[in-house]
Amino acid sequence: MCPNRDWFTTYKVIEGASVLVGNNAVCKIVGIGTVRIKCHDGIVRTLTDVRHIPDLKKNLISLSTLDSIGCSYTGGGGALKVYKGSLVVMKGNKVNSLYVLQGSTVTGSADVSSSSDSDKDTTHLWHMRLGHMSERGMTILSKRGLLCGDHTTSLDFCEHCVFGKQTQVSFSTSSHTTKGTLDYIHSDLWGPAQVPSKGRALYFLTFIDDYSRKVWVHFLKRKSDVFKNFKNWKILVENQTGKKIKRLRTDNGLEFCSSEFNKFCTDSGIVRHCTVRHTPQQNGVAERMNMTLMERARCMLSNSGLEKDFWSEAVNTACYLVNCSPSTAIECKTPNEVWSGKPSDYSNLKVFGCPAYYHVKDGKLEPRAKKSIFVGYADGVKGYRLWSLEPDFPKFIISRDVTFNEKYMLDHGKVSVESTGNVEKTMDEVELQVELERETS
Repeated sequence: MCPNRDWFTTYKVIEGASVLVGNNAVCKIVGIGTVRIKCHDGIVRTLTDVRHIPDLKKNLISLSTLDSIGCSYTGGGGALKVYKGSLVVMKGNKVNSLYVLQGSTVTGSADVSSSSDSDKDTTHLWHMRLGHMSERGMTILSKRGLLCGDHTTSLDFCEHCVFGKQTQVSFSTSSHTTKGTLDYIHSDLWGPAQVPSKGRALYFLTFIDDYSRKVWVHFLKRKSDVFKNFKNWKILVENQTGKKIKRLRTDNGLEFCSSEFNKFCTDSGIVRHCTVRHTPQQNGVAERMNMTLMERARCMLSNSGLEKDFWSEAVNTACYLVNCSPSTAIECKTPNEVWSGKPSDYSNLKVFGCPAYYHVKDGKLEPRAKKSIFVGYADGVKGYRLWSLEPDFPKFIISRDVTFNEKYMLDHGKVSVESTGNVEKTMDEVELQVELERETS
């Protein structure tokens, strides 16, 4: 119900209708139409069958009416959220005894306001948090209200995306009509890398579930480790789902077609599909996934300024983000959502390579935090993976008590670390020091 005639975008005059309000007063309805509201996420939504009641002092939205059209709502802690499925379509804050809607009306031709500098910064920040996701993917997540209520705008030119994603020709992916998880698995081995990772890995192995497009990545030192990792992964996913792997598609590499690998698949009832020699396009889903992971990894390494031996950390983070990203192969749903039935959580995302300060207790008078670099998300632990910048002993640590400085990345600042002697060192100098110590040992 709305008292303001100017807010209606469509309008029809009616006579003889009225509404009984809380104090039993009768208010006359003089018209009915639609009102457009720009909600908390920047999306313009249309309310239909809005009654024009000039005697009202406030605009009112009926929760029971929203319920009758398939919406749900939750309230508590001074906030109200209205859902359409898993998407938050409206938010309200409690003011005195009423919930006040977050948003503004849209009248005339003012459908979308011009993007402010803060909107541009927010869009760029989420672009980096999501591992240089495409503008289309961010728009989908924004419309679903999954980016903590932030609204994304058009993405400015990103030089790191050019460095990381420039291609010559694309190839089409294989298409399958799978009916459930683990019906069809794609796998491929990437490598060897030009430089070993921090963990001395030279390869990474991917497994992609065709139905959900969820991807798992394993880092290997040798090609011969493929079979062992496949057996471990098979036990993991079959135990999680209660299902069995039915078909496996790989190339004809010896790491996939050894006698023990073939015998194991035969004994497990797994049908093998292999590509023709020198035809990687026949394993298009896995090849495209490797391409996507490396594109994002290159973008994040370029954006962070970290050395190439952090490539496995970047690929692992890219894998985490791909599973949270909408995919056109599954109707713009996310792999995690299709695999588990639960929506992804984006509230914990941070910019790869940004400065991070983790909590320590080294003494009553010592600092309560140490500086590090954020390099990904820990597996099986609710914590962040960090590269500690201890001058004497750089190492990976996992911590949940972390403060991040993402603004440093927004300002394109150069990450620096402070040694115990209060001498500033650039990241390049720290990495050089680590390499020299490794060669000496």
